[in-house]
Amino acid sequence: MSTSPRQWLRDPEKLLQLFTIVGGLTAFMIGLNEYRQEQRWKRLEYFTALLGSFEAEPEVRGALQMLEYNQPRVCIPEQGAEGARCFVVSDTLLIASLDGSIHNRVLTPEEQQVVYSLDRFLTTLERIDYLQTQGFVAEEARHPTVAYWISLIGDRRNQAKPPAVRAKLCEFVRFFEYEGTLRLVTRYTEARNRVRECMAAANAGSYLGPAGAAERR
Repeated sequence: MSTSPRQWLRDPEKLLQLFTIVGGLTAFMIGLNEYRQEQRWKRLEYFTALLGSFEAEPEVRGALQMLEYNQPRVCIPEQGAEGARCFVVSDTLLIASLDGSIHNRVLTPEEQQVVYSLDRFLTTLERIDYLQTQGFVAEEARHPTVAYWISLIGDRRNQAKPPAVRAKLCEFVRFFEYEGTLRLVTRYTEARNRVRECMAAANAGSYLGPAGAAERR
């Protein structure tokens, strides 16, 4: 005849075994939760440092200046030259550079530098999207720095640049198929707040000019 649960619990030895099992499971769950939290903070620390290394790249830093400020004076080190090349990036220059790339026009040196810097910035966003897509980061990809970067491109609530610049930038993103950037815009920005040109399907195209977009091909 089987022992009833009440009789089983009255047995001090069995009751001790039960407490030992429950205690062990509790300790295991607490330890597992602490381990997960520790790993999350380590990933967050790594991801934050990674973003810092991206932003330290001169071209990425220059691209951010172009998108954040009105007519900034941007300085980019030139290979084989002493010092850095500095020039003022107006909204007119931004639009002309992006449009010239899309239509495969010969670019001026300043336009080439604008396109190259923006390509390096967009390539950085592609790498961030890859990390999330491959499962290397999860919540960390919701980092406020990334959210801000994405807002400079596809969130029309960000008024750092006029709508014409944002529309041309999104057209550039679609034309050269920066798919990871478009996915980040979708993740970080509600449909009602997205720049319209960042919502359309990507166009086929290739860039044969000398700037950075060609290097991705």
